[in-house]
Amino acid sequence: MAAGWSVMDALNKNSKAAAEEKPKARFRTRDISIRKIYSNDRNFYSMPGIEQLAQEILAVGLMENMTVAYAPCERGEYKIIAGERRWRALNLLLEKGYEDFETVTCQIKSAAEENEEMVQLIIANAYRDKTIVDMLEEEKRLKESLQYMKDNGLTLQGYKLDSGRLRDVIASIMNTTGTKIAQIESINKHLIPEFSAELKEGRLTFSAAYEISGMAEDKQMELLEKYKEGGLSLKEVKQAKKEIEEAAEKAEISGQMNLPEDPEEWEQEEAEEEQEEEWQQAHPESITSLCYSCQRYSECNVKTGTCQDCDRYVDKAEAEKTPEQRYDEEQAAIDRKTAKKLTEMEQEEKMQNLPSDEKKARMMRVSAELLKDIKEGKIRHMIVKEDQAGYKEKDILTLLAFRDGRSTGEQMRVCITCADDAQTSSAIIEGYAVIGIMDVYDAEALGLIDLEDED
Repeated sequence: MAAGWSVMDALNKNSKAAAEEKPKARFRTRDISIRKIYSNDRNFYSMPGIEQLAQEILAVGLMENMTVAYAPCERGEYKIIAGERRWRALNLLLEKGYEDFETVTCQIKSAAEENEEMVQLIIANAYRDKTIVDMLEEEKRLKESLQYMKDNGLTLQGYKLDSGRLRDVIASIMNTTGTKIAQIESINKHLIPEFSAELKEGRLTFSAAYEISGMAEDKQMELLEKYKEGGLSLKEVKQAKKEIEEAAEKAEISGQMNLPEDPEEWEQEEAEEEQEEEWQQAHPESITSLCYSCQRYSECNVKTGTCQDCDRYVDKAEAEKTPEQRYDEEQAAIDRKTAKKLTEMEQEEKMQNLPSDEKKARMMRVSAELLKDIKEGKIRHMIVKEDQAGYKEKDILTLLAFRDGRSTGEQMRVCITCADDAQTSSAIIEGYAVIGIMDVYDAEALGLIDLEDED
């Protein structure tokens, strides 16, 4: 996946209207009658606890806005993107005579292409409690929608889908690991319907379902008969899979390749393997998996080429360091911390000696194109030359746009969220600094600064 890109920063820009809706701390809202809102047919999530939610809303009010798209039809004017459980709970209260709950505050989004809308819907539900059924369907629909968008040249803002692996995008959207997505995909593609039904009903564990999905269909059917007799534990499933693999190894003749007799079938299998490779194999341009640097790599049975997070990960390089290496690193860290503190004290002294007007307003000239990218949230870090005052967290800069040496009149105030220089990072050249920036209003909304304290 492209470095520095996060799915939660991305909204689709298939149309001009959608492109203008970039992520921001402030958004357009409107009070709408719930009678003008209608359910989204693409919403596949389970809807438990509507009665309980209605009681909570009755007690304390609606705590979170809904998100809708203006898409008038015979069912209503606004289609739900996020908040269907809240909408159903409000309808229930209305049916019981609580007319005060007819109007709800909604965030308004522009209508989008159907696959783009599906991605928006899933992102909007990223942090809800999900059942196994929800997760299986979520992965399936995300893959279908993103593959369609990729094939048709559609993009997520700031990221082209043909420049990375869809599994990484899906893992980021679903807030999980690439390994988990690979397991879900295996279940969706290979688990026979009978075991799939048991999984969705909660009678079969996810881990057992994943192990079974790695078996051939006929072996799954054999295991199903044993499951019907008295159930299956994860240990029993793994043992059965091990026996199948050992039997297959014994049956193989060294150097022999089992090829289809029909040449057309052979070509079809090759085409399927090539198509599958794009989805399952590691990205050829770089190795990003944690597995390759893990001390447990050789004994792990779920290692992949795209693992980004693992609860069993042990950094091999860190675990095998000598006491001398650890001591040297600790001393180097202390030296860097001391150097940074001295630099901060020096810069603070310089700031105290600056004219008062210079303290209040710090200006920086940038190109008009750069300012545009910063406003759209595409750029959140800048490499800048060190100045006399230096750069510190929570400092406020006013960026002035210039084109061909002339001011365009555009400007933007940003808050510095972090700052590193040659004293704090060996990767930065002396005389330069890397600063993180954020719109001052977004920074205030996050509690980083208080604009009311300004003169």
